[in-house]
Amino acid sequence: MAKEERYRTLFEQSNDAIFITNGERILDVNPKGCELLGYDSAHLDKISLFSLFTEESLPGFRKALNLTLENGAALFETKIKRSDNNILDIEVSSSPMGEKSKTLLIIARDITLRKESERLVQKERERLSALLEKSLCGILLIEASSHKIVDVNPIAIKTIGRAKEEIVGNVCHQFICPAEVGKCPISDLGLNVDNSEKTIINAQREIIPILKSVAPVTIGDRDYFVESFIDLSERKRTEKNLLQAKFAAESANRVKSEFLATMSHELRTPLTAIIGFSDMLLEGVSGELDERSKRYLNNISRSGNHLLTLINNVLDLSKIEAGKMELNLEHFFISEVFDDLKFIASSGALNKDISIEFNVKDNLSIFADKVRFKQILYNLISNAVKFTAAGGFVRISTGMSENMIQVRVSDTGIGISEEERKYLFEPFKQIDSDMNRQYEGTGLGLALVKQFVDMHEGRVWFTSVQGKGSSFIFELPVNGPDGSENPDNVLKDGATKVCAFADFSG
Repeated sequence: MAKEERYRTLFEQSNDAIFITNGERILDVNPKGCELLGYDSAHLDKISLFSLFTEESLPGFRKALNLTLENGAALFETKIKRSDNNILDIEVSSSPMGEKSKTLLIIARDITLRKESERLVQKERERLSALLEKSLCGILLIEASSHKIVDVNPIAIKTIGRAKEEIVGNVCHQFICPAEVGKCPISDLGLNVDNSEKTIINAQREIIPILKSVAPVTIGDRDYFVESFIDLSERKRTEKNLLQAKFAAESANRVKSEFLATMSHELRTPLTAIIGFSDMLLEGVSGELDERSKRYLNNISRSGNHLLTLINNVLDLSKIEAGKMELNLEHFFISEVFDDLKFIASSGALNKDISIEFNVKDNLSIFADKVRFKQILYNLISNAVKFTAAGGFVRISTGMSENMIQVRVSDTGIGISEEERKYLFEPFKQIDSDMNRQYEGTGLGLALVKQFVDMHEGRVWFTSVQGKGSSFIFELPVNGPDGSENPDNVLKDGATKVCAFADFSG
């Protein structure tokens, strides 16, 4: 076979797209090139080479051609337009056909899938970074293979007492549980999750007790540990004081000592102590209180519960992102859930002089996660009450739509503007208007609603008129996600567990 024939065979059979061009027009193209662009060779002979590139990528392509003529070769990435107007990412290698020739050989390979994968990895990193920055717990991102810290949030930096540059790159044991090198519960002992009390050594060489939680995550193709912790210093001091009081009171009466022991057991964190004691005082355990004291204690209790809800929400989001959230499916009448929520919802509405109406059908049953169903409702009703002014109303109704249970929560609140709607279900996003700056919140409630509805393979949407109110509607399949209800997996005396991997993008 002649050399020209061999070259032609390679040209025709190549798995890469090959173009021969004079810099302006395509002189020859192989079948893979036609397939890549979606044109036949006759059409490509008639069009300008530059017409195949997007407006943004064309200047870079021209520059690459000039570099090819100047340097004898170029390797670069760019974007091209197919005949169907789809945009492809391609990797290009270009070189002159001869020493002084202006005819160029261009070899192109479709890398669209690779670039999309890279974009998804970057998006995951950005979401994780947002979680690190916003969390009220200390959080470290640790490379699983080396145990080196690759990122750290502001709370962890403050607790460790060193600059971020001094922390990142070091092995985690240099700061956290230094006596347990080689005893990592996950990488060394084979546990899936580690929840335990450990210690941190700060910059002043002080030992700080912490309650930490470690879970493995995969970002791209690399394995990491997400290690979150809460400083227990205040709790330990509180426990110590309670124990001293307990020992002093044992000689007086057994009842008081049992009370202190119980409280010591219940004070799992300083936050639990704040909420528990403020609520007990409000109930009159230590005697009658004046109105100012009641108001202060109400503020303490409300703020503590708000913070506890925020922490629980952040942990739920973290669990969803790590793919560790499970649905515990069971049969129940939805009226049972509303019965549990009516008192809480009515109490909050009454405090704001808001009318609240429940129109719930008694005979509607569903196969779903009862706790998550309740959480969806609580978040939607709480939002409706929060953003409705005194004298307004909130209405909750239920119904059926084919094989779906439908729940609607409507209010006469501040409404949502057009530009704010696209951020509504994103974590840590809140509508931003002068009308709602008086309302507390972090934007986690609706993000969790979206995730829990998606995990049930349902859908959630809303309608709104700014200044007049909003309606949030969600639907869940009666028979559970993916038709979970069948004779093989419905448990009469328990619940079916379904591991759900939810998309964080909302």
